[in-house]
Amino acid sequence: MEKDGAPHAAGRRGFITTVAMVGGLIAGYGHGLYRFFEYLVPLKRTRKTGLFVGTLNDIPVGRSLTVHDPQGHTIAIARTSESAENPAAGFKALSSRCPHLGCNVHWESGSQQFVCPCHNGIFDKNGVALSGPPAAEGKNLREYALTVDAKRGWVFVEVTVGSEI
Repeated sequence: MEKDGAPHAAGRRGFITTVAMVGGLIAGYGHGLYRFFEYLVPLKRTRKTGLFVGTLNDIPVGRSLTVHDPQGHTIAIARTSESAENPAAGFKALSSRCPHLGCNVHWESGSQQFVCPCHNGIFDKNGVALSGPPAAEGKNLREYALTVDAKRGWVFVEVTVGSEI
């Protein structure tokens, strides 16, 4: 037997080293598997907020307004009618990028429709493709949620402001 319990110290050191090594391997492989599955099925959720776009007086019936969200997307907001019960019902907030090739669409108040000048794509006031390549492909304009603070007359469109885990 050796002095000062050296065999016991070597045994404890070996055990602690083995536990640390196994723990490191489990943590490393576990983190790698988590990242792999996160790649296959993204777990990130987007955070949304209301973007102030103007007041009811700023957007009269039959007119439109174009705004940019924090992500850089262009949104066309058209006021197609006026409703005393639900002021937001008279508005439509749609992506102003044509789903066919990404050209900018614009609102034509006379015909009450969105028009893509690139290939004569026509969308109704709800963003549904009526003619041109978008209609042939069955691609409609993306719609954004819109709310109106009736007390103040403020108009907000719901936009993505970033992502969080």
